[in-house]
Amino acid sequence: SYPAEDRPTGEAATVEYALRALQVRDIIVCGHSHCGAVGAVFRGDDLSAMPAVRHWLEHCTDGRDPAADPDDLPLAIQAHALAQLDTLRGYPAVRERLAEGTLGLHAWYYEVHTGSVSVHRPERGTEFARL
Repeated sequence: SYPAEDRPTGEAATVEYALRALQVRDIIVCGHSHCGAVGAVFRGDDLSAMPAVRHWLEHCTDGRDPAADPDDLPLAIQAHALAQLDTLRGYPAVRERLAEGTLGLHAWYYEVHTGSVSVHRPERGTEFARL
């Protein structure tokens, strides 16, 4: 979710600057295969020795299934990219530009070992299709 007005984050400042000063027309959230962060949450790893990392990843714990098939990790990474788009929709500058119809939000998935890129197709629910 968008940070409280009295404590904006570096991410919030970056998004605001990109949209209001640079007039960026598209934001792409690109997840990638073998993502250690999403993998740690997906597997339910103990992150107690890394409190900053644990805190940073708290936002992506929804929907974790410790019994899930490890082959489902790409789907978890893609779902995380979509969740980040939802987070972006909460930023005031993003809301304004979406309402004006002057901003596109996109989720991509990059397969590191093959170099292939898949893009989210909103008309197909949560499906990603190869470029």
